[in-house]
Amino acid sequence: MPERAGVGNDEGLHRDCKESGALTSESERLSALERHVRGFWGGYIVESAPWEQGPVRERLPWFSCYRVIPQRAGKAWVYVTVGSSISGAVGGGMEFFIMSPVASEVHSETLAMVSHFHSFEAHRLSVGSVVNLGRPWMPGSLMDRLLVSLPYPYGPELEWAPAEAGGAQFVWLLPIHQSEAEFIKRGSLDEFESRMDAEGVNILDPTRKSIF
Repeated sequence: MPERAGVGNDEGLHRDCKESGALTSESERLSALERHVRGFWGGYIVESAPWEQGPVRERLPWFSCYRVIPQRAGKAWVYVTVGSSISGAVGGGMEFFIMSPVASEVHSETLAMVSHFHSFEAHRLSVGSVVNLGRPWMPGSLMDRLLVSLPYPYGPELEWAPAEAGGAQFVWLLPIHQSEAEFIKRGSLDEFESRMDAEGVNILDPTRKSIF
């Protein structure tokens, strides 16, 4: 469950989509979301990384997951949802991605878990929310929380899907320690991000130590 709710700022975009009549059928939105992902990672291999277990499809029948294969060693594998934001006629919503040093289906499972959780109105996530996974984000890691963050590694070109995709927002799920989650809860998200930058944290290291 989320430990802290942040503040979203996508209402204007959603309103523009509605006023322009850009919201399309769910299948058309799904196709547009996939084009957005493949277009952003043009030149990379983007392949399906499905997760068929669990209840996610009961809530999000359009849910799917893809992974972006890095072009050289040491760079991130990116697992990203396509369809998390499609839960009816209303546009907007969120798509999620997670970055990993290795390929692993655990990331597809994580994205399905987070997407399913977020699909309930009572559990809506926003930038600054922290999700307690109840398990390490990767085997051998001590980090079992995910911070819902702006997609800093990729910027606004990835963050905002086009109007034909419903204007969904792509956000980054950043693995963090419990102590870091507690700092965010009682303190400032901006300060946490500043300290991460100052420490030069390797976000792909599953064994990294807490900055606190």
